[in-house]
Amino acid sequence: MSRNESFSLPRSSRGQALVEMAIVLTVLLLLLTGIIEFGRVLSAQLIVSHASREGARIGVLGKTDAEITQRVLDAASALDASKITVDITPPQSERVRGVELRVEVKYLVDIVVPLLSDILTNPYPVRGVTVMRVE
Repeated sequence: MSRNESFSLPRSSRGQALVEMAIVLTVLLLLLTGIIEFGRVLSAQLIVSHASREGARIGVLGKTDAEITQRVLDAASALDASKITVDITPPQSERVRGVELRVEVKYLVDIVVPLLSDILTNPYPVRGVTVMRVE
């Protein structure tokens, strides 16, 4: 074989390479979108956990339920506020020194990837719970 001759695959090998590429690319794209979706859910989980800690932190200092809820919404400003629910127990009238304050924040994450939305519940619920003693 001389240096001027170019190397090329036979016609049947080119078709086989195209089919293999289509199969590998499909699996790769599914894997990539799954990783991105997992990252979205994990990010929402971290934000919700942080928001519940922020709410409990100011709640044990004697703040009202409205102030606690507002602090939670401020801490979770990256999320859609209409999907956030905040449960505070015990009620403000029963909070005395030494009692445990429980702040639970729930959020529903919309799953965008079609295959994952069939596997997971859509929207996927994430929640953060923090319990602290009232000072």
